[in-house]
Amino acid sequence: MSNDARELASLGERHLWGHFTNLSLMQRIGLPVIERGEGAYVYDAQGKKYLDGLSGLFTVNVGHGRAELGQAAARQAEQLGYFPLWSFGHEPAITL
Repeated sequence: MSNDARELASLGERHLWGHFTNLSLMQRIGLPVIERGEGAYVYDAQGKKYLDGLSGLFTVNVGHGRAELGQAAARQAEQLGYFPLWSFGHEPAITL
């Protein structure tokens, strides 16, 4: 782990509150810092691979690292970032 990654982990331990974190374990082994994702997996700063079993808490259903999805999202965000469908419609939702 690089010095930057160690410093980031140390800052995270001091300033983040992980809802389901085992604090005694974190104190012993430190906070894993996730750096990237590929498909159904994420990787920490030490290169350890984890299965993202919750899909980023159900928001990454199609996997990580999908450049084409990032490009499509960027194009859409230029026009309309988000709007709920409560009493309105919008073309992206209708044509999806």
